[in-house]
Amino acid sequence: MWVTQTYLGTVEPDARMFVYYFFESYAPAQKNFTEEVQRELEHLGELYGDKVSLLMPNPRYSGRIEAEVRDNPALWGTLRGHLPGLFISRTPLNKINGASDGTYIPFDGEDPRDVARVIKQVRGIADQVIEWETGHPKPTGGLSRLGDLFDAVEMKPGIWGFRIDLKKLRRR
Repeated sequence: MWVTQTYLGTVEPDARMFVYYFFESYAPAQKNFTEEVQRELEHLGELYGDKVSLLMPNPRYSGRIEAEVRDNPALWGTLRGHLPGLFISRTPLNKINGASDGTYIPFDGEDPRDVARVIKQVRGIADQVIEWETGHPKPTGGLSRLGDLFDAVEMKPGIWGFRIDLKKLRRR
């Protein structure tokens, strides 16, 4: 789990799922509630490792993170008035076009039992994403064979000025 200064960086580039915690930093009750959420997210982090990227704002930089989210009107429109909550996406926030690129699960209040309920939902979603991706691995790049061919082409003096190193193609 990452306590971060920005939500626009990609902390775990190979993560299969990203979970962002949003709250109102100026609401004192939510600060105490946030400590409970952090504990639960830490447990998720231990369980999923780098498969799930969990992000919480560093309290000193919560204003910057709020500004980053407000710069995405579609996402901010979903979150505004429904904080605190967790935004779950298979895409990092810096590549999201709107709330439709993920799922937002608001907490009903500041009750610790509600934290357990939401974390249980997040865990269920994470299990489904990881299970699905295990059966459907990400393609290694549609142009990988073309890229391999391009890497094997060498410019050398000769009759036509280039050659293809077949050994390089077989190594891949």
